[in-house]
Amino acid sequence: MDRIGLTSDEYVDLKVRPRQGADAAFKEAAEQERAEMFPMTLTAASSHLRSRGYDCRPEMLEVLVRNEVVKPASPDAWSQADVDAAAEHFEDCDMFTPYAAMCQTLGCRYVDFLRPLREAAEAESARYGRRVPDDDQYFVMHRMPPRGESPAILNFTLCDDIRERLERGEEV
Repeated sequence: MDRIGLTSDEYVDLKVRPRQGADAAFKEAAEQERAEMFPMTLTAASSHLRSRGYDCRPEMLEVLVRNEVVKPASPDAWSQADVDAAAEHFEDCDMFTPYAAMCQTLGCRYVDFLRPLREAAEAESARYGRRVPDDDQYFVMHRMPPRGESPAILNFTLCDDIRERLERGEEV
């Protein structure tokens, strides 16, 4: 397994792409957000890297700049290449958020956790006709351990109490 954190493309697919069934205005807003993502301020770059699974604080990015690991055009003009270079550094140093570190321990990538969680939330939202958040607190995670070169496979089913609430027509 080469990387744990999300690539830029995986981030866009999982965090910016609208959920299934989103209306046209929401889809247009998501495309606009994607187009305007870069350049980022140092604080925005830090937040972006955290959402990709890297344990990053603004001060850490300042250290990377001081040590010339990353050379943004200015402190508040981080390009996609600058952010990706910082991600590579954090990847090499195993500096992950708790969920990404959990994935490393489970034998999969962070995307292998987020994608099936989002798909389960979308499927249950469609099934019950109301939004079910793609939050692991609503689901039970099942793991098939890694086999040879294949990563672990994760999937999610609704927790019994959440299913019961949805069946009674309650919001979750």
